[in-house]
Amino acid sequence: RVHMGCLQLKRWLSFLPAAFVVYILLHYLVYQPDLTGPHPAVLVGSGRSNESVVSLAGVRTLQSGPRILPPLPQDASEPQAVVASETDATTVINSPTTSVVSGHHIDNTTVIQDVVGHSGVVSTVRVTSTALTEPQKQSQLNTVTASSAQPPKPPLAKKTPVIRKSAVAVSSTLAINALKGKIKVGEKYESGFSVPHEELCENNGRELKVLVLITTAPDHEKHRTAVRQTWGHFSLRKDVVMAFVIGRTTNFNVQSNIDKENELFGDIIQANFIDHYSNLTLKTVSMFEWIKTYCSESHFVLKTDDDMFINMPLLLSFIESKANEDHVMYGRMAKGWKPVRNKKSKYFIDTKTYSKSKYPDFLTGPAYLFTSDVVDDIYQKALDTTFFVLEDVLLTGIVGESLRIRRIGDSRFRNEKIKLTDTCGLLKTISIHMVKYEEQFDIYKRTLDGKAKCKTG
Repeated sequence: RVHMGCLQLKRWLSFLPAAFVVYILLHYLVYQPDLTGPHPAVLVGSGRSNESVVSLAGVRTLQSGPRILPPLPQDASEPQAVVASETDATTVINSPTTSVVSGHHIDNTTVIQDVVGHSGVVSTVRVTSTALTEPQKQSQLNTVTASSAQPPKPPLAKKTPVIRKSAVAVSSTLAINALKGKIKVGEKYESGFSVPHEELCENNGRELKVLVLITTAPDHEKHRTAVRQTWGHFSLRKDVVMAFVIGRTTNFNVQSNIDKENELFGDIIQANFIDHYSNLTLKTVSMFEWIKTYCSESHFVLKTDDDMFINMPLLLSFIESKANEDHVMYGRMAKGWKPVRNKKSKYFIDTKTYSKSKYPDFLTGPAYLFTSDVVDDIYQKALDTTFFVLEDVLLTGIVGESLRIRRIGDSRFRNEKIKLTDTCGLLKTISIHMVKYEEQFDIYKRTLDGKAKCKTG
């Protein structure tokens, strides 16, 4: 029994040398020392020997070959540090969303110690610079040696930068960027007026409650007559001015009739663009030019059409209630309207003209009211904007959105055809659309004869 025990012990002792070797190997592999020190944002080199490895704690040069650094602890709520190599460092530095905080030279290498990216992440990158002279190299090397001889300082706590949305990112969401045409309004528009009637607004409109500009076609003499003989009578007031806005016509007889109208009434402003349905945008731009030039101190301006009925008493009451408002437009608000993609429609807009699936909120064109302090901004911005055939979408929607003008919908601007026998409904409505010549007189009588007994509230 004793002899068997000795044999067993001898067998166990024979394994000790091998076990010791295994132990040494495992100990070296598992507990290999980390020579790089702290590395909160370390750039891993390209794999060549004698690489310069830089950390926020100081500069350290390793003479050994490349090695894999242990992964950094990451907080799931924080973005990962940017790791850049020599080949992409130039991209990082030149990026418009990064800024270089500090840097220094090591031999022929410029080490940028802190690069703040758009996400607020601080990264250390290395880029190759131009060759330095020998005195410069020695000076830089002495500086690095002196700094590396000092005990490493702990990295300073950096404040988290406030991330603000860039102007480019914000503007890219605006509808103005969806206009894909190649011609700007200013390239099509011819400024000035052949018949300006600058005398309409005394003192530049300073005493006016409202300026009413009515877009009309050159041959719509009957429409203009109906307006003058009904709600246009309010232009007899000293605090109200009304005028019609048209463009040029190539028809001699039509132009002759316009000249005769102007001799009688003196209320037709004629601009220099060719009057056509496709040029409604130019007509409205000319209206803004006229206000800017001749009547900029009228606090309120109503833009409307010659087939509209305007309830002037209600409009003036509305203006009284908004006397202290500025930089604002009122009308019938169109929310979430989509471009008409049907080629048979006169409102057809293809994706090559306007690429978004919806228009911005806009005020429909038959009638909208605005304060004169938006006029110059809209006029200047419109000239520099891509031409778009739908004037109300362009000026009150696309341009209005880009200028951050308040656009407020009010149900009293109906801008649609309604039942004309509902006198009480008419009295509560500021604007009605698609009104025929004879209907103007009927509505005017119903709203002004005082016979209707309507419930209030």
